[in-house]
Amino acid sequence: MSNRNSNSTQRRPSSNGSGAKKLLLLGGMARAKGRNNRGSNNQKANFRLGKFLLLMLVVVAFIFLARNDFDLGRTLDDIRSFQIFDLFEQDGRADILFADEFYDRAEYLALLYPEGREVVYLEVMTIQADDWEYERLDIGGHDELGRTLPIIAFLSEDNLGISEGRSAQTHTPTGWQQNQFEIDESNVWVKNRGHLIAYTFTFNFNAYGEFVYGYAGSENDPANLFTQTAHSNQNVMTRYEGQIRSILADGGEVVFKAAPIFRDDELMARGIWLQAVSLCEDLMFSVFIFNEQPGVIIDHQTGENWIYE
Repeated sequence: MSNRNSNSTQRRPSSNGSGAKKLLLLGGMARAKGRNNRGSNNQKANFRLGKFLLLMLVVVAFIFLARNDFDLGRTLDDIRSFQIFDLFEQDGRADILFADEFYDRAEYLALLYPEGREVVYLEVMTIQADDWEYERLDIGGHDELGRTLPIIAFLSEDNLGISEGRSAQTHTPTGWQQNQFEIDESNVWVKNRGHLIAYTFTFNFNAYGEFVYGYAGSENDPANLFTQTAHSNQNVMTRYEGQIRSILADGGEVVFKAAPIFRDDELMARGIWLQAVSLCEDLMFSVFIFNEQPGVIIDHQTGENWIYE
């Protein structure tokens, strides 16, 4: 009896220790499960927060685009289209070589803008103000078909002049087929001898484009003239020339590039690409102006033109 009680007494501590271990193990598992549940809940909360923040970002972006009349599809198309302009600076006279692709893209872009076929605003610049130190003209001359090539000018207030008293222009650029039509009860001469660099911007430049005091403006220089419609020249291009003139008159300096854009072997330019940037950073534009005349049909291959019937 005493031995059994003794053995029983010896075994009891062993039995109680095993039970304590089980309780500890079960408690640890419960705490671990609690931690796992808390971690899972945190992950779910973080996921919900992420979804909420993403939703808010989408809403804010939508409001911004709506308020700014932003057409994402149009912009993506524009960005892709502008890749072709990288080709234009492979050499100093490359503008004309890719004119067909340039014009096709500009014509496509014109449909996306409220200005229609008058002007296309471009997001590409191939000139930099930092590349210039003093006034000069980089004159392109003519290609093998006699078509006028681009001109780049670095202009200051010293290059400003007035147009009064200048003599008549006599040079005949390619595509010159002149006609006068009655349009909207007005007699309209279709063509102008358009200056790439405005006559009033070219004072104190000699025939080589060098800055020399005392020279009159470039009024009849074949390298600075191309066949341009009266509307493109007098009603559209003058708006951008006016912006340049304002900067120069205030003592600023402007880099200005004008490039007639011909399609294939056509003799009359489809349009003119204007770029300007001022050193004071008050002015920057890059535009393609279509060489068209309202109410008139133009064959750009030869320059012949007819009034709409």
